[in-house]
Amino acid sequence: MSSYRTLFEIGKTLVAESDIEKLLPQAMDKVIEQTKAERGLIIVYGGDDEILFQAARHLDKKDLAHPDFEISRTIIQKVRASGHCVVTPNALEDPQFQASESVARLQLLSVACAPLRVKGKIFGVVYIDNRDVAAIFDEATGNLLNEFSELIAVAVKSALDRKSLLDSKLKLRDERDESRGYGAIIGNSPAMHEVFKLIKKAAALDITVLITGETGTGKELVARELHRRSPRRDHELIALNCAATPENLLEDELFGHEKGAYTGADRRKAGWVELANHGTLFLDEIGEMSLAMQAKLLRFMQSGEYSPVGAREIKHANARAIAATNRQLATMIEQKTFRADLYYRLNEFEIKLPPLRERSEDVLRIAGYFLNRYAKQFNKLEVSDFSAAARDLLLQYHFPGNVRELENRIKRAVVLAEEELIAPEDLDLTAPSNPLPAPSPEPNFNVEKQNMIAAFERDFLCARLRETKGNISEAARRCGMHKKNFIQKMQQHGVEREDFVNGAARSGPL
Repeated sequence: MSSYRTLFEIGKTLVAESDIEKLLPQAMDKVIEQTKAERGLIIVYGGDDEILFQAARHLDKKDLAHPDFEISRTIIQKVRASGHCVVTPNALEDPQFQASESVARLQLLSVACAPLRVKGKIFGVVYIDNRDVAAIFDEATGNLLNEFSELIAVAVKSALDRKSLLDSKLKLRDERDESRGYGAIIGNSPAMHEVFKLIKKAAALDITVLITGETGTGKELVARELHRRSPRRDHELIALNCAATPENLLEDELFGHEKGAYTGADRRKAGWVELANHGTLFLDEIGEMSLAMQAKLLRFMQSGEYSPVGAREIKHANARAIAATNRQLATMIEQKTFRADLYYRLNEFEIKLPPLRERSEDVLRIAGYFLNRYAKQFNKLEVSDFSAAARDLLLQYHFPGNVRELENRIKRAVVLAEEELIAPEDLDLTAPSNPLPAPSPEPNFNVEKQNMIAAFERDFLCARLRETKGNISEAARRCGMHKKNFIQKMQQHGVEREDFVNGAARSGPL
């Protein structure tokens, strides 16, 4: 049996684990190890007896294939009803379990079960059993299981609290995303809402995504958002720019090399494919890759197999591929400069990004974000907004370089600005002599309604913060809101308290 020192060390290990999906199997293995049990089960219940989490393990530290069929539910229900630990050396001969079909079917000998309890409330059980006469459970086993159940209950409650907090943060993030964009992507136009829908659908599926669009539309941001919202988010996203890597080095960068593969290769080097194992491999500017490299990439895409430069053996990696290009790959296929088989392998799911000129509704929002960002970076906090003429110019200009060009123009304007408001000359943009009319998307009632609500909420918050010079408590009182809700709205709309401490607000993204 375990000493109190062993229990203490195990308790520290369990409480340190924040992921309940990892915590429960780890805890169950410890219980089985210390009690010499053959099998064990931890169940965490929610409302209406719903099983929220469950870990069923065997003494060889493997999952039980069919836990519902391999354990006694009769004993578990008795513990939940009584709130007391149950230990029986021989369940087959115990009168209270003679009516149990599962005890007889499983030929159980020793069984023990203890409740998981926090502040008097039972929310789960720890169950162990044994069919070996050499390891019969006794009173000491029950005492040890009770001690374990107390440790496990504290660790599980802590993990559940952390999960609840994380879920709340994710909910706040999603609410914020609905008003300002999607994660790091800023935009609230109908065109971008369609993009956000595609990202949400593709992120959860382990499929290859091809991101297309003009230069500067934010293809890498979309790739990173796909990874951040995918089941692979706990592993690496490795980005490789195929256009920026010389052709003779691209294979080495992608697949790595072995020691002695060529002159100067004095040690083994892992390639991006290996580093992205179980994560995401982002191949930017895929249209710039040579036909020879396309063939090697296709082999990896089809089988997960690759060979480092100078290696004789075949290696495997499991990386999700996301590719991006500003080229017309269909045209390149016709010109025999891009492989059709690789194109269809990459294009399992396509996301087309609209150019900035097709979502003019987002121009001022994005410009405001970059203004706020670079005013802080360059310590020019007095530069707080655009003049009316500068706003008109931003809306008239067509931005052939898209968001990247807009960012560079705003960055330069913040550096040049000598007044509180950025002037047209600071932007260094030339309005077209015959400006094209701004695209007029079909009005969408729900989108326009949400835009108006978001604009009203942000303006109302800013007005109260401006009145109170950044005093959140007083601003919340004037709004008739609880301080916590007021802060959540600030986060949702990207409003910073520091922008109002001196009584003047600066622009930021919605």
